[in-house]
Amino acid sequence: MKQLISAADIRQAKSDKKTYLVAPAKDFIITPEAREVAKVEGIELLDIAPAAVAIIPEPKLTMVEPINQLELIQAEIEAQLPHVDLAKSDQIQQLIANAMVGFNQQLPASPRQINDDGIVLIRGNAIKLDVFDGAPGKNIGLTDVIGAKEGSNMGVGYMGWENAFFPWTLNYDEVNVVLEGELHVKTTSGTTIAKPGEVIFIPKNSSVEFGTPTHVRYVYITYPVEWA
Repeated sequence: MKQLISAADIRQAKSDKKTYLVAPAKDFIITPEAREVAKVEGIELLDIAPAAVAIIPEPKLTMVEPINQLELIQAEIEAQLPHVDLAKSDQIQQLIANAMVGFNQQLPASPRQINDDGIVLIRGNAIKLDVFDGAPGKNIGLTDVIGAKEGSNMGVGYMGWENAFFPWTLNYDEVNVVLEGELHVKTTSGTTIAKPGEVIFIPKNSSVEFGTPTHVRYVYITYPVEWA
């Protein structure tokens, strides 16, 4: 008796992260709806299973899924190395996995996305800091990312540096959101220290000393937009 493959079976295959189903016509009946869903979901309906390659030399292992990218890389590496035992194979696999994680975390092509509705997305991990000329010799980085050209009445940017302090007088209100390290803001009344996830508000006309004894990276928001 032939087995029926329905649209529900196709959706289950998609949920199981399968890319194909083996359904030879002599053994299966595929409903028209199932064929349409398979096209939409990218599930191939095959008469025979594609060839699978086993890369780990263990006789009890049977590969039932097509070889993946990590396994293919590992097979190529091990083919060039003599005397690869199981322990070394596991080590190679872990090294490749670590390298792939780093590869997948590469910076996006553009640090910003501007939508038709005027909404702007800033990708902070793609922002490179320019040199801040307000503290000569301190190697402090600063990059404005939102300002008057975006039609904003607030200024937004990133700052970052290591082990340095510098004085500054604000003719604007400022909010700082710390991303990394710790930000010190010194006044005559004492020192306020913010760490990742914490926020500092500095009112207009404040005279402060910004700094960090370690390192810091943070987002600043100023009002009005023309802060410099």
